[in-house]
Formats: sequence, C-alpha cells, structure tokens
Amino acid sequence: MKQLLLFILSFFIYSNSYSQKTELRLSLDSGLSSFSGESAESSSFILLSETVGYGYTNNPYGSKNALAYGVSLNLKRITKVNFIYGIGAGYENLRSKTALAFVFKFEEGIAEPVSGETTMDVSSVNINPFAGYRFNTGQLPIDLVAGFDFANIINAKEKGDATDTNGNKYTTSRDRKTINTDLRPRIQVSTDYKKFGVYLGYSFGLSNYKEGYTGGTNSVHSKIFRFGVTYQIL
Repeated sequence: MKQLLLFILSFFIYSNSYSQKTELRLSLDSGLSSFSGESAESSSFILLSETVGYGYTNNPYGSKNALAYGVSLNLKRITKVNFIYGIGAGYENLRSKTALAFVFKFEEGIAEPVSGETTMDVSSVNINPFAGYRFNTGQLPIDLVAGFDFANIINAKEKGDATDTNGNKYTTSRDRKTINTDLRPRIQVSTDYKKFGVYLGYSFGLSNYKEGYTGGTNSVHSKIFRFGVTYQIL
C-alpha cells in the first residue's frame, strides 16, 4: 500500500509538471454486477443440516444482476493532442443474485419448496490504470478510455433468505472467499459539464472464483456494467 501511494503521488507531481491539463475527480460508482461462465446459475437451493448446524447455498454464484456500489478517486492527464492517461483507486462492493427453488433437509431427505434468493457480496479495493482519447464536442467533451482493474479482494460472502409455503424462514451467511485478486479488462466512456460528469463502463474478470474446486464444472467470472457520477476536485 505504501508503494502504491508513492506511485500515485509521483504520478500527480509528474502530471502537473508536464501536462497540458490534469484533472482529479471524486466518483460515486454504481452498476449491475453478476457472474458469468459455465458454473454461474440463475437458480439454486439451500442445503440444510440441523445435526451439524450448517446451511449454505449449493451454488451462490448467480448469473442474475444485482446493484453494485463504490467510491473512487480518478486522476487523469489530457495532453495537447487530447491523448488521455491516468489512474483510479477506490473501494467497490459487487453483488449478484441467485433465485432459491427449495431447501434440501439433509437428515429427512426431503426438498421443501421455497421462494427467496441468495446474494453474493464481493468487496474489493481497485486500482485502475487507463488510457484513451478525448473527443472535443463543444461544451460536452467525450472521453473514451480502456484499461484494467486490479482488484484486491477483501471478502466474499453469501447471504441467503428464503421462505417456504408454511411461512418458515431459512437464512444462510457463509464466507465464500476463494481468491485474493481479480484482473478485469475495462472500457469506459464519460462526459463532463463544468465540474460534474457521468460515465458508463463495462469490465469482466479473468480470475476464476471457483479456483481450487474439484468435481464437476468449475468456471465462474465477474461481470460488471458500470455507471456513476463524478465531481472535479482539481
């Protein structure tokens, strides 16, 4: 972390010394995130065992979108020929949803139909180097950039909530962290008016969140459609 802060500081000093224009923006981030790949599913079930006291979603890696959120700082340099390069850093919580069809009660060997869903929450600290081009269109310049998210995953957790036809409730809360980092190619377009701006983007993960699993098909990756608002600080 210390080396990262020194790099960002050095980048800022260099940009102010040699660039035509440097912008520092605060970004409130959101979007729709989910998982893709052969192992991502739109529905699953809860496996419940009262004897050993556990309950978990059989496959919590949902292919259904859920609302993501985060906050970041973005430093960019715009050169005299409108070439852009920069770096962003921030916190992000990605979420996905899986519908729950039933609860399988292990001791009784029965499946109880339920309605509900499981969400997966993946929290991370992101570093996003990028480069691109600014298209000048009057008062609303358009920035098109591409880069990578280097996501340091803090935690990953499933949270299940379901109710059967008799009104009985079933919940799960289980640690699902399997990897420490996720590398995500990212493309983004933004526009600004004075100090305020908006952006749209897309990124997909290259890391397998079911790394180390054995048996069956084990391939699942993150996918994020991003949008947010920005405010120019400098």
